[in-house]
Amino acid sequence: MFKHTLLLFFRNFKRYRSASLINLFGLSIGLASGLLIYLWVNHEISQGNFNEKDSDRHYQVLSSFVTGDGYETNTKGSTPNPLADAMNEEFPEVDYAIPVATNKFYRGTLAYGANKVDAMPQYIGSAYFNVFPLDFIAGDKSNALRNKNEIIISKKMALNLFASSQEALGKTVKFENEKGFDGTHIVSGVFEKPSHHRAEFDILFSYELFRDQEELMKWYNGGTQVHLVMTPGVDMDEFNEKIRSFLSTKTQSSLEILFAQRFADRYLYDQYADGRPVGGRIAYVRLFSLVAIFILFIACINYMNFSTAKADRRVKEIGLKKAIGAHRKNLILQHFGESILMSLLALAGALVLVFALLPKFNKVLNQEVTFELNPEIIFGFLTIALITGLISGIYPAIHLSGFKTVVALKGKLSSGFSSLWIRKGLVVFQFAISIILVVSVLVMYKQIEYIQTTDLGYDKDHIVTFPKDGKLKNDFDDFLTEVKKIPGVLKASHMRGVLPGRISYSQGYGWKGMDKSEDWRIRFYQIQGGYDLIELLGIKVIEGRTFSKDFATDKDALILNQAALDIIKYDRPIGEQFYANRRMHKIIGVVEDFHYQSLRESIAPFIFSLNDGGDNFLVKMQAGLEKETLENVQELYESFNPGHLFEFNFMDENYQAVYVSEKRINTLAKYFAIVAITISCLGLLALTSFSAQRRTKEIAIRKVLGSSGLGIIYLLSREFALLVLTSILVALPVGYYLMQNWLETFAYRISLKPVHFVLTSILMLVLAWLTVAIQTARSTSVNISESLRNEG
Repeated sequence: MFKHTLLLFFRNFKRYRSASLINLFGLSIGLASGLLIYLWVNHEISQGNFNEKDSDRHYQVLSSFVTGDGYETNTKGSTPNPLADAMNEEFPEVDYAIPVATNKFYRGTLAYGANKVDAMPQYIGSAYFNVFPLDFIAGDKSNALRNKNEIIISKKMALNLFASSQEALGKTVKFENEKGFDGTHIVSGVFEKPSHHRAEFDILFSYELFRDQEELMKWYNGGTQVHLVMTPGVDMDEFNEKIRSFLSTKTQSSLEILFAQRFADRYLYDQYADGRPVGGRIAYVRLFSLVAIFILFIACINYMNFSTAKADRRVKEIGLKKAIGAHRKNLILQHFGESILMSLLALAGALVLVFALLPKFNKVLNQEVTFELNPEIIFGFLTIALITGLISGIYPAIHLSGFKTVVALKGKLSSGFSSLWIRKGLVVFQFAISIILVVSVLVMYKQIEYIQTTDLGYDKDHIVTFPKDGKLKNDFDDFLTEVKKIPGVLKASHMRGVLPGRISYSQGYGWKGMDKSEDWRIRFYQIQGGYDLIELLGIKVIEGRTFSKDFATDKDALILNQAALDIIKYDRPIGEQFYANRRMHKIIGVVEDFHYQSLRESIAPFIFSLNDGGDNFLVKMQAGLEKETLENVQELYESFNPGHLFEFNFMDENYQAVYVSEKRINTLAKYFAIVAITISCLGLLALTSFSAQRRTKEIAIRKVLGSSGLGIIYLLSREFALLVLTSILVALPVGYYLMQNWLETFAYRISLKPVHFVLTSILMLVLAWLTVAIQTARSTSVNISESLRNEG
């Protein structure tokens, strides 16, 4: 049976080469799209699965606190420093807890002899390697950090300080940090992080160095992440309820609630509501998984339509087989075998496409999705191909095997009403999916364009930012004075945080006339920075003034935004008192609202204050002179701060980075929309071919009676135009609903307009008409006498 099916498959493929190649092409690009998405989804799901000794029981403790408008979750996982030890002691559900502390404030310099390198440290508990992967190039992981004076460094750090990783072992290095972690350490290991390890660090210290500092281990000091390895069989809902108010038993003033989330889920579920994970990247994983399923289904529909469109050429073969005793079951198995063979052949073509397109795919995603033919991937690919083949063969197998023997031997096709409408319905479905994808791409493009062009209320262009490290951390006045003298520098200042997004916030503010039972919960965002910061950012002052060195009292002054003024309701705010940062301040100015967060967020109450503790310098440069100016700033920075690298970012790049996910998703959606349109047009080509074959005699008679080629093209294309119009009527409401939901994730967004849907409709109608016209034009060129003779 298999040999017979294989022989027939290749004979028919060769006999109907043109149709078979088009069919194969449609299946190949559909499978290639599905396989690329499968590789990406597999990559995303594996990001949090480290497969270390106890990774399956690995949870992280997160905290949320009540605000005026719900809960705010600390997504960085920062908790009080003593929490890990307390959980080890007080919760039997916890097998053991691992403290991990990483913060930019711990950044320092690692030195060996005359060599110095900037380094980001991480302080870890003793069981760290039970849940987190690190590949040791040198040293013994099982005995790493047994002594608190030991240190583990990255391969990159080892090569910067020593000739090789092996040479680094046993060497004594010095770490310098302004936060009290200075000291000498012995290198006991060299590691290389896997690509899916997301934490940023260059060196590892023992957490015992934290425990040695009594002040740091007070409950009011935080910054440590707490990772738990739970005992088997723990009910996590019950455990989360148990730890919910745990902090209030240690610090009565604490308003934070705790919960533990499975660490492997944190990458995909990184958005929170009411103190619980509700979504995040998983939405895009689900979305593109659905896109892959739809594209594969569209490709399957093509196979069905091509198979039934060519049925008249095989109907006598079916009749003959039935006449000599073949059962319908045998014919069904034969057609399923042919569809699976076509799918496997398409899989080979798809693999070639995947290898060719994967570098481009990775470039769009800015990820390293790999294609390794391991058993899991091979099984996944074969499963996808097999399912595609089975789905593709369902309708042809049932339809073609159902012809009656006598009718089939005469070579007559049944013109069943239901089979015709099934084929048309499948084409409607194809185009509906394509239209939804095109509408999505267009709306996402317009929203991203809006993000790029909207007035943020501050000027992000030609501004470079770089960290306040080393000697400049606290002593920077002379540096800023010299920076301002550099030709091409317009303004220079400093601030804590980065625009947009990385801005601190807190509660507990006070003002005259506030509702003391509720208003203290209102969250105010704050930028603490230096003089000239507001002028550098180009933020408009609508009342009062900005900070000035001419007024010594400005160190205790505040500047509010309009949103804050709307809440405190001062008619004349200048000179009024406002309680913040545990003391009273005088309001000296009010600025226009500006988008210090992404456009997903509404503008909330905001405060500017003076503070020397900022962590970034900002320099506004003259347009056109950025290159020369930046070189001079770098030279000055290195002269003031020897041994520290000048690492800079442009503020407009920081802004673009906030929306990088939306841009990538839009680009991917654009490519897959093109794939869906291409496959859908191939499906329409099949249905047009089927219709033209059934109406060969009609076409010949119309030509005898004087109909022109264009007239016949119009006649035959009219019904397909109706199919596409039906697809439009089905798809546009669905597209509107999906895009409206997506846009609602932005506080500031475009409005859906009729033009978005009209343009898509026109595009699809034009493409469909061209597809039908090309195939119909071929049908009008048939020999009239031959057509009349064959159809008689």
